[in-house]
This record gives sequence, C-alpha cells and structure tokens, in this order.
Amino acid sequence: MARVFDAGGRPLGLGFHSPHSQIRVRMLGAGVADADRAFFAARLAEALALRRSVLPPETTGYRLLNAEGDGVPGWTVDRFGGVLVSQVTAAGLEAVRAEAYAALAEALPDCGIYAIVQSNDVPVRRAEGLSFAGDEVIAGEPPTEAQFAESGLIFTAELAGGQKTGFYCDQRENRRRAERLAGGRTVLDLFAHAGAFGLYALRGGAERVICVESSARLLERGRHHLELNDFPPERIDWVKANVFEDLRERTESYGLVICDPPPLVRKRPDVDAAARAYKDLNRLALQRVAPGGFLLTFSCSAAVDTKLFRQIFFAAATEAGVRVALLEPLAAAPDHPVAITHPQGEYLKGWLAMVRGAAL
Repeated sequence: MARVFDAGGRPLGLGFHSPHSQIRVRMLGAGVADADRAFFAARLAEALALRRSVLPPETTGYRLLNAEGDGVPGWTVDRFGGVLVSQVTAAGLEAVRAEAYAALAEALPDCGIYAIVQSNDVPVRRAEGLSFAGDEVIAGEPPTEAQFAESGLIFTAELAGGQKTGFYCDQRENRRRAERLAGGRTVLDLFAHAGAFGLYALRGGAERVICVESSARLLERGRHHLELNDFPPERIDWVKANVFEDLRERTESYGLVICDPPPLVRKRPDVDAAARAYKDLNRLALQRVAPGGFLLTFSCSAAVDTKLFRQIFFAAATEAGVRVALLEPLAAAPDHPVAITHPQGEYLKGWLAMVRGAAL
C-alpha cells in the first residue's frame, strides 16, 4: 500500500502500489484508512446495490465489480450464474487479495455461488510483475463453462481458454437495441464471437441472420447457444471468415449491420494504423447497409477516444459515398460504471447510425 501526500505534506489518500508499472499508485480515496476486509465489503455492497437497480429482469450474467468504476482499481468480477470470475490486475491488490475474496464470499451468502475463479491470462498482469498464465480456483469446483441468463436468453461463459472473463457482458444493452431494430430485416453480424447479437436479432423477428466470425471454436459455441434457446437453425447462417475479406466479397445489402471488432489498437503509438483499419472496416460495413437500414458500430480500443472514433466514422462514410445520420451514441451497459475521475474507463464507444442513401 502507498500513502500519498501533496507537496505541502497534506495527505491525499491511500492507494495500491505497483513498483513495476508505469502507474505507480492506484488511488482508493482520501477517506480510506486501510484496504482491509471492511473496505472491500463496503465497496462490494455499493456495487451490488447498483446492479440491483440497473440489471434487466431474467439476467444472471453481469459485471458485479468494475474496477475503478466501483472504487476498487485493478479488480473486475463477472458473475455467470453460479460462478464468479475475477481478474486482479494491480500488484498492490494482489498482495491483499485474501481479504478481498473473503469480503466477496461474505457479500453473496445466499445466492448459490459455488465457485470463484481468478483469471490470470491478462497481459497487464505481466506489466505489474504478476503471474501471467493459468487460472486459479479460489473457491468451489468450477465447470469448464458456466450457464447463465441474459434478458431471458441462455448463454454460456467459457471459463477455460475464453476471452476476457468468458463472455462480453458490456454489450448487453446494445444487443437489446439490435433486438428492437431487427424485426423483418436481414441482419449481418460481423465479428460475431459466440452469436449473442445474432440471437437477440432472431428474438426480435429478423428474417435472416448471418454471423461472420474467424474462429471455428466460437462459431461452434454460437450453434450451442442457438440450441439452448430453441431457435430454428435455418434462420441463421454461420460463416467462418476474415471479416475484412468477407466484406470485400459481399454484394448483398442488409437492413441491420452490427460491427463489433476486437481491439484494433492497444497502445497509443499504434493509433494512426488502427485509425486506418477502423476507417476501412466502417467504409466496407456502410456499403453493405441498405438505404433506410441501420448500423451498430463499435470500438473497444481505449486508445481510440470518442472524438477520434467519430472522426474516423465520418471519414468512412465519406469514402463509402453514403449519407449517414447519427442516431445515438453507444457505450457499455450500466453494470460497467465509469468513475468521473477515471475517463480511461470509458473504453467501449459506438454509434447507432442510419444510412439514408447515396451521397448527394
């Protein structure tokens, strides 16, 4: 732990010390005396109260604790039914994690939690000088995948070898937007991952859904999700392809296109190259939207801020030769709160846009 003072010797607060990181101290707040079990219990109680307020019905998969956004920098916890998946990415927090996990277990005494897993396969742990490989079982006996509900649909989190904590809870509200827009339309879901956007579109009444994903393993998970929700398989096509190559070959137009790529940039020195990639991707996607159709487009690259992403999208629309109306800015679901003092937490940004037709 580190106690931080200003130049005049006045205390500024307590923080997690990371001797090997570029971020030497992650602040916990001026009024925090110690990072003990009582501290973690108080922050978890606040976090749980927020989730009870903002989660939609029939949802048992969500972000339970969102690091700086919930006042515990370096700690994220996702809940998937009866499994909690934790990621600790700050050295100071790792040193006191026993107290954190004790508070976590006490915070959920009656909800049937039977397993807590710490996922260590996170590159930032290497920068912190922490163990980088392999998952740890903190409590219970976790399965290889955890089944949960999201707005009444059934999904699974891939605990062994999955991305992030096993599922992308941050796109929940944007999937619900896609559901509302999909009725009677053909839908093209790019970077489909395990098919969550596509399943919401089917429930919303889409005539047909095409899911494009480069990973055969993820496409197989998508088919599994289709079966779990009893959707007719003939209404959805699974395409294993590189999205950039697939878009260059497509000629059909779609009433709704969803473009949710993985991070195309992780470091600020690479922003220029990533901006070109985002522009090309959105240009190709816009050319596949039918006049009067919608595009949901996203960037989860923290190095590409909201202003830059809008500029990139403007350039893409110009090169695509289409008239675009921006309808709504998009962000992560409200169980991913962003602290007003930590704008870097606003990593997911996007736009709901309509293509009105060819440029005048």
